[in-house]
Amino acid sequence: MFDRSVDASERPDVLAEALVVFEPASGGIIYVNAAASALFGISSDSPSRRRASELFPELADVSTRAFQTSYAFENGERDVAVSVEMLDAGELANGVAVLARIRPIVATAAAPAPAPGTSLALADDRMSALWSVVVRGGLASDGNVAAVIREAARGLHFEHATLARLDGDEFEIEFADDPERVGERFFVDGSPAAAALRRSGTFAVLDTAHTPDFTSMTADTRSFLAACFSVGNQAYALTLTARAARTAPLTKDDWAYVDTVTEALASALEKREADRQVEQLAYFDALTSLPNRIAILKSMDEAIAEALQTDGRMAVLFLDIDGFKGVNDTVGHRGGDIVLSEVAQRLRGTLRRNEYIGRLGGDEFAIVMPAVSDRREIDSIAQRIGGVLTFPFAVGEYRFSLSASIGVAIYPEDGRGRDELLESADAAMYEAKGDGGSRVRFRRPDEALGASLTQATPVVSRDPHDPRESGYILCYQPIVDLASGRIVSAEALIRRIHPQHGLLAPERGWSIARDDAGRKALDRWVLREAATQVRTWQQQGLPLRIDVNLAAFDLAEIDDMLADPSLAGHVTSLRVEVAQEQFADPETAEAVKAFVEHCSANGVGFVLDGFDGGLATLSSLSTLPIDAVKLGRPLVEGVITSRTTRAVVVGTIIVAKSLGWNVIAKGVETAAQREALVALGCDAVQGYFVAHPMTAVDFGTWLRGRELVGHGA
Repeated sequence: MFDRSVDASERPDVLAEALVVFEPASGGIIYVNAAASALFGISSDSPSRRRASELFPELADVSTRAFQTSYAFENGERDVAVSVEMLDAGELANGVAVLARIRPIVATAAAPAPAPGTSLALADDRMSALWSVVVRGGLASDGNVAAVIREAARGLHFEHATLARLDGDEFEIEFADDPERVGERFFVDGSPAAAALRRSGTFAVLDTAHTPDFTSMTADTRSFLAACFSVGNQAYALTLTARAARTAPLTKDDWAYVDTVTEALASALEKREADRQVEQLAYFDALTSLPNRIAILKSMDEAIAEALQTDGRMAVLFLDIDGFKGVNDTVGHRGGDIVLSEVAQRLRGTLRRNEYIGRLGGDEFAIVMPAVSDRREIDSIAQRIGGVLTFPFAVGEYRFSLSASIGVAIYPEDGRGRDELLESADAAMYEAKGDGGSRVRFRRPDEALGASLTQATPVVSRDPHDPRESGYILCYQPIVDLASGRIVSAEALIRRIHPQHGLLAPERGWSIARDDAGRKALDRWVLREAATQVRTWQQQGLPLRIDVNLAAFDLAEIDDMLADPSLAGHVTSLRVEVAQEQFADPETAEAVKAFVEHCSANGVGFVLDGFDGGLATLSSLSTLPIDAVKLGRPLVEGVITSRTTRAVVVGTIIVAKSLGWNVIAKGVETAAQREALVALGCDAVQGYFVAHPMTAVDFGTWLRGRELVGHGA
């Protein structure tokens, strides 16, 4: 066993590489790493006060090259090696910054004579091979870091190599000679790197079979070397292993070789982190972490190039958050920033894999959609955006529901370049906002759009009975089975998005259901939206039923849905809620009963909603095919405060269960109410105690955090 703790005085006089990033036009410095900050006295918080040419006049020339010069440091003038390159920031690179790498040239002492029996040629050969890997590939790529650790294993006669990052009491492998091991995690204790980590140095075992602390490794590892080092505050461990024991001890040249390897790896990891910080600074918005305007323009260029090559179309959506000024006025700009950050994350979650979102500035965002062939694709994303914004945003005691005005421009009809397209989408957005907000507008050129787009249904309908035109959406409130704890169903609740007031309850937005045509249109939309959502959840492995509220009880609409192949199989997962008053009213009773019987014959269930304790009503409805009865809010509120109410609830549960109906308590808001209802034999509950009504997107996210989902009450 060999333990070599590394003292700073033992290391060669090698200084870390200084990185300076600056703008090519002005020369203003936009980023320095810690080494550059220390060498040149530049604050990493405000580097823009200095220009690169102030450090070295040669940096006024930003062409890619390498040169040597000198610099007057505090401890005297020293020679430095400088390399200049255009910043490579991966897919987002657009030649907008210059990177200068600066390293002081250190005079090294003559190498000591080799130890007896040491092959100087062998030491030189492996060092040359190592630096060949470094120089050939550079230290920027992850693939080359893996190549370095593989070369280290070869140079020291080990079989396998890993480089792991310390995370709490575990290591996570970031690089390995076997790619399948990347991402693997293991505990520090008991690992080969544990001793090296404790000593902040290098630790080797020639034969684990004869080393008591490591005999448990013998089956897979007979010899190993572990070297720990740090980059900033992050610790790393290089581990080299072999299945055979080593017969010869490690030499002084071996230890020096390990030092060289860890220094090369430390430089590589520092550069990787520096590149990430530079890319984040140059191409991403600091507040929301979304791509910024520069990145959006780059993605538009790529989407336009793809559309040009395939003779297709792409679209850009310009979003402005409606009513955001009111948020700032209410909770201040700091609170507004909290909301904007949450808006960004919700918008990001609405995108498909090939769609791209960024923040243009303020409360404006842009979405790039490559390869658009049908306007319904744009309809779909607009609906998803509307859904995620209406669910309230919380800032302290305040709650805000938002919406967006969306302008759409399509290539090539609305512009052939990115700037023209973005201007067209911006103009369309202002048209949407001028029409009241919370809607989508297309920027149409004088000539008509292509057939594949014009044949699609317009996003903005002029039908006064269209729920979408009036800003209606469906929200979903979960229903929990008390016996199993499962989420068994959800009630679909109609809400309306108002451009100024956000999400409105039905009583403040019930405008389209004032006549028979409006009520039928509302029912059609509710039934189809709910059936489509059932299908989506079932495809995701969530076998839920949805309870819906109707206004017209139109038999023809049920028949139309049953005739629709895409919805027919999901209609039976709907349950229609009916109120007891609808059976008591002579004008509606017969029509509602006919609707109930027709739907029941086709597999649609029913729930008696808002039951207020009239037991005679239950008896009169006993012949109807009702699945469950929902206790009204007054009964739930009084179940723990009123002995009379409690007795009515008990009687209701007894009668309902004798009829084969489940009992669901609606409006449960406290744990005490829930416990009382459990004790009385209630089957299921819904209400704020379980969850508030949510948009379909948020409901799906909420469900994924819960394992118990399935049919029940």
